[in-house]
This record gives sequence, structure tokens and C-alpha cells, in this order.
Amino acid sequence: MRLAYFSPLNPQRSGISDYSEELLPHLAAGGAEITLFVDGFRPSSAGLLARFHWLDYRLDSSVLRTLEGYDAVVYHMGNDHRYHAGILDALRAHPGIVVFHDFALQDFFLGLARARNDARVYVEEVAACHGTAARREASEALARGGTPLM
Repeated sequence: MRLAYFSPLNPQRSGISDYSEELLPHLAAGGAEITLFVDGFRPSSAGLLARFHWLDYRLDSSVLRTLEGYDAVVYHMGNDHRYHAGILDALRAHPGIVVFHDFALQDFFLGLARARNDARVYVEEVAACHGTAARREASEALARGGTPLM
């Protein structure tokens, strides 16, 4: 089975990086042929670099067109927009299996909205999950400089 694997990896300081680096050898031992897709960095683990092919989809977005050739695409999502914004963009364009590492992603979308200086990123997600009344409440809280509580 050919797997495309999207996840933070070391040197990105994330528990999900450590989780993936522990999981990947077990998946490969089960017979999976795994390609690591990374977002603008080089994995720092010598063991991973020796064992797995990796592609940087931020450096060369054309590699995302190869996803159709995989049996499955696995995305690891967490609450830190710094490590997961590119993964979200990829999974929206190329659906696959998503592993959620956090119960809620409110902080992810709020951080992403602030990083992109675009409150719509957050309020549209709030509306999709909680409706138009929640969108209005979130917009008002952001306008006051607060953090919405959903």
C-alpha cells in the first residue's frame, strides 16, 4: 500500500512530530510504502531520511498532483496553525484520511486568522460549525479585541 503522509516532523517542536516519528517505522514494517509530505522544512531525523522519501510541497506545490497515485493520503491535524496551515490547505484540495490530535481546533483557526490578518478565516469556520448567531458573536468578540469562547 502506498501512503502519502502529511504531518509535522522534527525539527518542528510538536508532540505530533514525535508521535509520527514513532509511528512511521511501524507502518513501514507492516508493508506500507510511505512518502512524507512536508511544509517548508527538511526532516531532521537521520533515521527518517534514510528510510523514507520526502517531498516539500511548499517548495514545489506540483508534488501535490502526485497524490492521486497513492492508495491513501493521511493528514495529521493539530491546534497549532504554524505546523498545520499547509496541511489544511492540502487536505481541502486533496481529501484523505484526517487524524485529529486535538478535541477542538478553535485555537488553530483563530491563530490562522490572526497570522493571515483575515478574521473571515475564523468566523466562517465558526459559522460552519455553530451557525450564523455564533458567527455574529465571534465577529463582535474579535472587533472588541477579545477571544471568542465557542
